Amino acid sequence: MKTSKILFLAPLLLLVLPLAHAATLQTATGGFLTNSTVTSVNTFNGFTIITQNTVFTITGDISGTLVAKDVIVISPTGQGFFAGGGTFTGTILGKSGSVGIAFTGTFVATSSTQPFTGQVNCVRGTGTGGLAGISGSGTIQGTINVSGTYSFQVAFRSEDN
Repeated sequence: MKTSKILFLAPLLLLVLPLAHAATLQTATGGFLTNSTVTSVNTFNGFTIITQNTVFTITGDISGTLVAKDVIVISPTGQGFFAGGGTFTGTILGKSGSVGIAFTGTFVATSSTQPFTGQVNCVRGTGTGGLAGISGSGTIQGTINVSGTYSFQVAFRSEDN
């Protein structure tokens, strides 16, 4: 009977042990400038679809460059959506390396300043150097294809994992 209880509890302990080494979330804030080059513009059923290459120059707690590709869709009513991703190279909270980044957001194309809000995420398993094992997500806001600010929650893999 004791052997069966030990065999039953062993897998449960394996599930709990990684929690003891969980990384602490840290907040990173700052700003960015964008430099975009349109690669195509198409219209389909009244929707405008723009593809572009964008370089984000990021400052603050995150410092470096995100080289990305993105797609912008503008509906006939002027509601806009964007999604993209690329590779960030630089420093996040003092740790240097590179990591894949994905982002999405919405904006109103009928506004003269086109303010946007969105979300950003680290792509799991893509970190290198000091950013190996990083995870994180956050929010972005600003003016589409001009500049903005970010607030990002990140966690680094602990040294013993």
